[in-house]
Amino acid sequence: MFRKSYWKKRFAPVLAGALVISSLLVPPGHAFAADPVTSEEQTVSPETPEVKDVTDSTDAATTDANLTTPDSVSDSVSDSVAGTSATDASSGKEAAKQDVKETKEVKAADDAVTDPIPDKTPHLVYGDKSLADEDAFVLLIFGDGFTASEQDSFYTNAQNTADYLMDTSPWDEFKDTIKIYALGVVSNESGAKADTAINQEQANADTRDTYFGSSFWSGGMQRLLTISSDGSKKAKQLSDQYLPAADFNVVIVNATTYGGSGGSVCVASLNNESLEMMLHELGHTTAKLSDEYFAGASYAAEMPNMTAESDPAKVRWSRFIGKNGVGVYEYDNGGNGWYRPHQNCKMRFLGKQYAFCEVCKEQIRKTFCQDSNVTKLFFQPYADMFYESDTGKDMREYFILRRGKNEITGDKLGDALTLTYKDADGNVVSGIPNKAGTYTIEATFAGDSTYEKCSQTAAYTIELPDLITLDVPSKVYDGKPADLNYTVNYDKDYTVKAHYKGTVPYAAEITYNYDSDDAPITPGRYKVTLTAYDKATGTAISSKTKDYEITFKSTTLQNNDTADYPGAMPYYNNKTIVFSGEGYTAGEQSQFEDVAKDFVKYFRSTEPFKEADTYFNYHTVETVSNESGIGQKAKDTYYKLTYDKNGKIVPTDESTAGAMYIGNNIITSYYKATIVIVNDKNVKTGTTFKNKRFTIYTTADEAGMQFAANELRNYFTNHEEGYTPSTDAEKDAERTEFLKALYYTWYGSDYAPVLSRAYDETFTENGSPIDLAPYFHTYVLGKEVEGVAYKMTYYADDNGAVGEELSEVPSKAGTYHAKAELVMDDVSAYGEPCKKVTLDGETYSLPLARGWTTYTIQAKDDPENPKPENPDPENPDKPDPGTPDDPKNPGSDNPGQNLKPNQNLNNNKNTTKNININKSTNGKAANKAAARTGDQSPVWMYTLLSLAALAVIAAVICKRRFRR
Repeated sequence: MFRKSYWKKRFAPVLAGALVISSLLVPPGHAFAADPVTSEEQTVSPETPEVKDVTDSTDAATTDANLTTPDSVSDSVSDSVAGTSATDASSGKEAAKQDVKETKEVKAADDAVTDPIPDKTPHLVYGDKSLADEDAFVLLIFGDGFTASEQDSFYTNAQNTADYLMDTSPWDEFKDTIKIYALGVVSNESGAKADTAINQEQANADTRDTYFGSSFWSGGMQRLLTISSDGSKKAKQLSDQYLPAADFNVVIVNATTYGGSGGSVCVASLNNESLEMMLHELGHTTAKLSDEYFAGASYAAEMPNMTAESDPAKVRWSRFIGKNGVGVYEYDNGGNGWYRPHQNCKMRFLGKQYAFCEVCKEQIRKTFCQDSNVTKLFFQPYADMFYESDTGKDMREYFILRRGKNEITGDKLGDALTLTYKDADGNVVSGIPNKAGTYTIEATFAGDSTYEKCSQTAAYTIELPDLITLDVPSKVYDGKPADLNYTVNYDKDYTVKAHYKGTVPYAAEITYNYDSDDAPITPGRYKVTLTAYDKATGTAISSKTKDYEITFKSTTLQNNDTADYPGAMPYYNNKTIVFSGEGYTAGEQSQFEDVAKDFVKYFRSTEPFKEADTYFNYHTVETVSNESGIGQKAKDTYYKLTYDKNGKIVPTDESTAGAMYIGNNIITSYYKATIVIVNDKNVKTGTTFKNKRFTIYTTADEAGMQFAANELRNYFTNHEEGYTPSTDAEKDAERTEFLKALYYTWYGSDYAPVLSRAYDETFTENGSPIDLAPYFHTYVLGKEVEGVAYKMTYYADDNGAVGEELSEVPSKAGTYHAKAELVMDDVSAYGEPCKKVTLDGETYSLPLARGWTTYTIQAKDDPENPKPENPDPENPDKPDPGTPDDPKNPGSDNPGQNLKPNQNLNNNKNTTKNININKSTNGKAANKAAARTGDQSPVWMYTLLSLAALAVIAAVICKRRFRR
């Protein structure tokens, strides 16, 4: 519905969102984002990336915050999505050799800081001092939000960042090439804008004065931590002045709140996941890598690790397929039609357990070489396998020589490249090895006019003859090992033996190794080696290795994500809730699933979740315990939870990290909360834990449902655990906060929820169609906006689900479903359809959005619902039961019909009926139609209510006079 050109035009620059954003996207988004998904990535990120919770990614991911912002927001982020460098490294090197032209000293924003650069010499925190900066790949680290008294802290954190980067593959291959400097910059105030803000209003109110203007909530995403446009200019000016050879700039921000971004300047906070997020974001900034969680349509493009090509033989990474898990995997979270090379790359998830995949590693290698002037010799065997033969395999073609933008393979170097082969004992092999075994190659290049003299040592394995065909399909957990399908092409009797190695993930930084002859059954990433032996002699005759995965079993109970509406994704309006079980054994998982369904049913019939049902997604993930229930001492359960003497659940840091992993890595780096249902009747009270996400631990009964719903509401409305509004004013304030949580703004687009509580109203047949448009309301920042019109579509009911589309507005008794779509009558600054509204003097651009409601029309002569002859003797002008009793205060506690779980709300036809709710409708039917609920009413309803109010006032005055 929305053109890809629009998204590219609007969001071309990439900010890392996941963490993984989306998320450790990764966090994420999506971060993206850090929700990559941090494991969360990233990044995260919304039409972005975890931290996408990049990752969100966690938001690689988790963590992740790999998000994109328009040029007008920050000119530091300009070309990442397009795949071009925001800083031309080669021209930067040339500039370094020229005189720097009159670079102005950047003045402090406040007189309190007379000199923001007290130490004019950048500190070398990593690298070879003897290597000229012009020949190295150079990073320059700045600090923001570090006051004069916090400069030592900055340099310590800069050193830690450098050490962590250089201990990670493939960075560790460039210890002779990379130089990392730190330059202290003094800010007037400590921290970053909005580092503790819980909503956009609080973020806007934070006037923190830091040198680079770092701020969370950039563009509307909490974890998207960026520097200002002016800050980007300052970073470039300082780099040009103090270290003109720097290839890229990094800003570490003095805040422990999770967040960051990528682009021409990489930004990260000091959160304990920040180092992982930094690696993810530098993947964007330096190597122009894409998020490997789906950050939104605006980020979908042909990139080194992202493609719309699905044919393994045609993808740009075809030579890597089969090596360490590389394949062609379709994106999830709305990324249908786009493919990534790996399921567990650091560009998707954050955490030490996640390495850069082979495709991303190779792109990083190319980048470091292109932005330096050091000759490097690499051994790259891709996914090729080498088997015992009569002649052996000359390995020259697998050596790659690089310097700057020059690259050549060893088979084209002639006698200038010499190879010496040695066996496992270090003995030189005559000729080329051809027998099974592990060999070392010592490669030496003599040097020429383009490349300097260099050498490299590499190892490779020649396998036994290729006699085995092995297939081990990945599977979803079912308590059984994966199938081992094989054939052995051998004409004598033989036996086979399988051995398994792998990683069992629990949290972003918690994994368990697996090494056994027994086939694993738990979710994890595994490698099986099958060896065949001659039965008579016991001699190994062939061996084959295969990677596979056992994934967690997850079930979608309700998913309202759809590409038909820009905001209908978890990185915008939609809220994803994940249920997991504790103390449920393998044989009790069906019980867990049933309880989780009851929780969802409770949520969907309880306000405010009932009204906002269209904006909530619910999923389950089966986490299997070896023992049933929990105890006051930890049992052998998945989360190792216990309870205290009062029966209150006691979580641990590890259990919360595990619950976050389930939400972030198994469902989406953009998830909002994980609800852990505990299977033990001795447990009486639940508890919660809030960090960058929310975890609820609760009991498996109705009291647990109520606790979970109440605490989730408190989470979205920014209240502490246990809070329950009591007065009308408190309830109104809470509702406003919840409406704010449903709203999302992203760089000029305001994703406003469309809601209705028509299910609480009483409608009675009156012979005319009953229009539901007046019952829908659109909210921006918790306030209803005026001047909107809706395109209405009506559907029959099919046992509680949406049935066939109706050709006209219903008038007969029955249960129906209504969909209201905002009518677009304007064009946004990006050339896309929108509805512009004004609220409190501000103009907002609303993209296409929709709301749903279920409602019932009662029969006119329904004996169970008789129409009173005189509804109100003292107020004969009061509307009859065919209209709502109080359109300004819709009911909040009466469960009504809802859509079934998994019901696809968006595959139905559109209607042609447009209704402007601010204009009186024409004719008899309009007068008989039910009025809308919510905060506002149509003009004619105001008139009726005013007349009724006047009548009441007159009656009261008369009575008072009579009493006197």
